[in-house]
Amino acid sequence: MSLSPYAIPFFSSVPPSKLSKRNFYLCKAKDSLSHFDVNLFYNILEEWESCQNLHSCLSLWQEFSSTSDELPSMSSTSLHVLLFNVRGLDLRWQEVLLLISAFKFDALILVETGEFDISFHQKIFKDYRLLYQKGENRNGGVLILIKESFSISRVSCSIPNICVVDIKGEDNLRIIGVYAPDSKSWSWDDLSAFVSSKCVIYGDFNVDIMDDGKKADTLLHWADDQSLAHVVPNSHTSLRSNRVIDYAFIKGLNLDIQVYNGNTTSDHLPILSVISLNSSQYKLGKNIHWKVFSLFSEYIFSFWEENWNLSSIDITYNNYIRFLYLLSGRCTIVFNLNKYRSALPVEIRSFLSYIRALSFRQLRTKCSTLRKEVCFLKKIAKNELNIFYATQLDNLIRLRNSSSSSSFWYRSKRFFKPSSSSLYGFIDTSGQIVKECDRMCNLAADYYENFFKASTIFRPHPYTDSPPTVFDNISESIPEVTLDELLNTVISKKKKKSLDAHGLSNHMFNFLDLNYWSLLLNLYNHSFQKSILPSAWKDTRMILLAKKDSICPPSLTRPISLLDSFQKIGEKLFLTRFCDLLARRGLLSDSQSGFREHFRLQTRLLLFLEDIYSLMSNSAPVCTVFVDFRAAFDQLWYLGCIGKLRNLGIPSSYLNWIEAWLINRRCYIEINGCKSRWFSIEKGGPQGSVLTPTLFITYNCDMNISLSGCISHFFADDLAGILAGQLGIKYSSQCLDLEKRIKTFLDCLEYYSCLTDQPINLNKTEAMFTARAIGLPSFDIHFSHGKKESINWVSEYKYLGYIISSKLGWSKFLKHMMTKIRQRISLIKSFKIFGCSSTLLRKTLFMSFVLPLFTWIYPIFPLLSRKQQQDLSHFYYTSLRRALCCLQWNENFFAFALDEKSLEDRC
Repeated sequence: MSLSPYAIPFFSSVPPSKLSKRNFYLCKAKDSLSHFDVNLFYNILEEWESCQNLHSCLSLWQEFSSTSDELPSMSSTSLHVLLFNVRGLDLRWQEVLLLISAFKFDALILVETGEFDISFHQKIFKDYRLLYQKGENRNGGVLILIKESFSISRVSCSIPNICVVDIKGEDNLRIIGVYAPDSKSWSWDDLSAFVSSKCVIYGDFNVDIMDDGKKADTLLHWADDQSLAHVVPNSHTSLRSNRVIDYAFIKGLNLDIQVYNGNTTSDHLPILSVISLNSSQYKLGKNIHWKVFSLFSEYIFSFWEENWNLSSIDITYNNYIRFLYLLSGRCTIVFNLNKYRSALPVEIRSFLSYIRALSFRQLRTKCSTLRKEVCFLKKIAKNELNIFYATQLDNLIRLRNSSSSSSFWYRSKRFFKPSSSSLYGFIDTSGQIVKECDRMCNLAADYYENFFKASTIFRPHPYTDSPPTVFDNISESIPEVTLDELLNTVISKKKKKSLDAHGLSNHMFNFLDLNYWSLLLNLYNHSFQKSILPSAWKDTRMILLAKKDSICPPSLTRPISLLDSFQKIGEKLFLTRFCDLLARRGLLSDSQSGFREHFRLQTRLLLFLEDIYSLMSNSAPVCTVFVDFRAAFDQLWYLGCIGKLRNLGIPSSYLNWIEAWLINRRCYIEINGCKSRWFSIEKGGPQGSVLTPTLFITYNCDMNISLSGCISHFFADDLAGILAGQLGIKYSSQCLDLEKRIKTFLDCLEYYSCLTDQPINLNKTEAMFTARAIGLPSFDIHFSHGKKESINWVSEYKYLGYIISSKLGWSKFLKHMMTKIRQRISLIKSFKIFGCSSTLLRKTLFMSFVLPLFTWIYPIFPLLSRKQQQDLSHFYYTSLRRALCCLQWNENFFAFALDEKSLEDRC
């Protein structure tokens, strides 16, 4: 079929309406587009009309898309750094060499090195430059090793156990190595002179921020004054205790940090970290001219209307999404980022051009008077630029909640949100680190291809082979979608820019002609009626996020599926109908609060606490078992899910569509622009789909009934089972009765886990004993089958984001939140846009990134002691005053002058 109104294979004659339509859109382009966009629209129109068929046009556009696809995907590089208290370098230099060979560090900070022969170690570490600072005794000393490929300069420092070095690049980075024994002769204030706008302080500080009280407060107070944010590993760094004393402080950048869990002969664990840096390499950017895309898609709507054929749904849909992808590529312009300059007003540009011309004249004439005039004008220009950027900053803040200021949130989120989910390398089976993107993709594909293979299920099974129950709604059909409902769903959908497997994103919906949704409406209704999905809807682009550490095995990553953009609209439409069906049948228990409207996490927490308080008030010993299901969403058994939903009375039309949605899925893994091979997914719901969580909680809706004898609390896949000993008997008998109840509970849980093919993560399943009596129970608890590993008794557990202690105290949780708030305050003080900051910017950032941490405390605020409430209120005002640089004001005057509510009023 021809694409041109002039081509003979498509049209035997040229209707005048075709010519008038073409001229109409050319005139519309001239009226609404820039000169560059008009030319681009005309070129695309000529290419479309000159091709004989759709395939030839798409082949032509493929060349343009190939150019934009080859752009480098990363605009930053990373610096891999090791922090290690070696307790004598002469004893452990071989261990350091092994770490270097495995992780290929760019820099190393070795503390407590002791005295050593630097010439000998210079030969050993021949690829590094060594910078050493002596300690106060024979055991101290700090050694920094930087790869020879980096341009560095050492900063003079006479303080013992402190070594300072600058790494030169696009943005200079300062690294400070610190060893701070308790007997140090210097104070933290002595380091203030070495803190720069972009620096990292690594060290063994001999201070545990969470547990060391006044020592920690002194260190944190100094860090607050210097706008330094602490970055602490998730586990202890000392082998002699459970203290975390090796960590880092940062200013003006992001840092990922983790503990190396391999063997070491030191009494400190090595600390691995990754610093994200701006790349100085040649970079290209791209800009999609969406106005051209929108106008051209509107122009050719009639072509797709004529060729929209649901009887060959795969061919039609594949052609359509390929057309959209290649059209967006054709509308993409590639440019050199090094030549990019921020847009300035005409008068400022003219003034700068005049100064430049005057400067060149002064260089030619060597006139001293002209030189003074140029210097004077440069000062004026600099002042005008500062005023302009400050105005731009105010505009960004004022319009931050509109679509025109997305860059504000993009910049701020990247700065404030922890980047621990980023992946910087994989650890393979031999213990070596793999940083190359293609090798990382292959490792991940090998792991997940095996992981997503279907489990072996022994049949017959009650979910799949039991006699079907006939329900009165078996013939109920999925309600049709109306055009208004579809458009409302599209409008309400977040327009994110993440690409699916076909190179499309939700952001495109902002510019797609609305007429196309009438065609897609037919597709969605056809899919719901016939339970047929285009095969392209089953294709998934999968990205991996680190669960904990940025350098980890593939098994410690979380797979996120980026689904087809149009399929996500269909999922949302189906979810609305499915949730309505679940509500009418009353299948979901009130004990499940995850992914449900009108069920909040905070409400689940308060109900959980109320049950424990109630049992403790009766002097009963209470055991809470916190159950963790291993990769719960990724373990969903397809046939079992469909069979169980059928037994729950879900109509066949819904079951058929869900089954068609689940089966025959495939995906590829992408890491930093590198793609793995395609592989099949035979179990699990896609993480990233709005339907997966609801399907999961429906599949497990009867778990609370199966776990008899306990009070169950669910939040998605998180289960907390509360059990108590019998009331009215002596304490020892209550403990014996509690042990029996726990045994019964674990047997029921194990049976349900096998029945639903939902394996339990024994390493993360823990129990907490709560009673008025002092001490832990004298009995062990474990599952009856398998390895019979004991479940650990813990004194505290992080449940739904709250640290719950066995005595139901909140001091540890409050300390954790206050430390996190101080970290964010330091980041706020160092954050700048256009090179400047303001009081309004800092208050906006406080309300956006710090106040939500305080709101996390709101539900438990009435449960705190009066002193805790007063301390928290004081801390709130202090944090806000510190962010706004108003610490010299007292709280009462500050609240009056700024009309600022207290924390009690906000609660």
